[in-house]
Amino acid sequence: MDEREYTLIEHLSDLRKRLVRAGIGVVAVSLLTFAVSEELINILRLPLEVALQDVSSGNAQFVVIAPAEYFIAQLKAALVAGIFLSSPWSLYQLWLFVSPGLYEHEQRWAVAFVWAGAFFFCAGAVFAYYLVFPGMFRFFLAATVEANVAMTLSIAEHLSFSLKLLLAFGVVFEAPVVVFVLSMAGIIDPRTLGKYRAYVIVVGFIMGAILTPPDILSQTLLALPLVVLFEFGVLVSRVVLKFKGTPLKREKKPDEAPRGEGPTE
Repeated sequence: MDEREYTLIEHLSDLRKRLVRAGIGVVAVSLLTFAVSEELINILRLPLEVALQDVSSGNAQFVVIAPAEYFIAQLKAALVAGIFLSSPWSLYQLWLFVSPGLYEHEQRWAVAFVWAGAFFFCAGAVFAYYLVFPGMFRFFLAATVEANVAMTLSIAEHLSFSLKLLLAFGVVFEAPVVVFVLSMAGIIDPRTLGKYRAYVIVVGFIMGAILTPPDILSQTLLALPLVVLFEFGVLVSRVVLKFKGTPLKREKKPDEAPRGEGPTE
């Protein structure tokens, strides 16, 4: 078999294995969180209920329009909770996929990558829930009240909307981790990234248009944290590189080889 083809197949096989293991972790945690799916749905209802009380002094009346709609909503809530809670495991599988190409002295970054990635992923959801949802729902409801439109809220639609935003903000909050890792790997230079700030802003709004509902408020609320976190990642990368140099050098240390290989003769 051709060596390049065999190497590609090996990489694809390993990628599939890591994805399967990450998926098993998500499913396992989701099965556990399904036991509290009712509480999760109530938590996700709360920002809209509070906003409705503030805007129109009314109470949110949620409805279902299909027999299985509420059960599916429970499954969605449990699945998204499983994705967030199992993020350390999923990120660890991602690290294991890329680690065979790293030298032994680079492995010390595994713990930092896994926990920093999980922290920022979950922090994005917390940011969306506590800082974005209240103002966003007030904005939407105010327009509805001014138009004197009767409101009947679908629990499935509201839940899908909220969960999509939680995941979108979780992904966006990974920006500093991505910038830091790429800087440590020498793939990008944090000292020159400032020149591309305008492109980052454009990309942020494009991501906002893709990952959020089609309104300028949601897009802006997602794009602004992306820009701020990008700047934070660049700043941290500059500080680390200045005082410690590039840790992920592609020059191996004496008596050290890529993972899975012995020392060279």
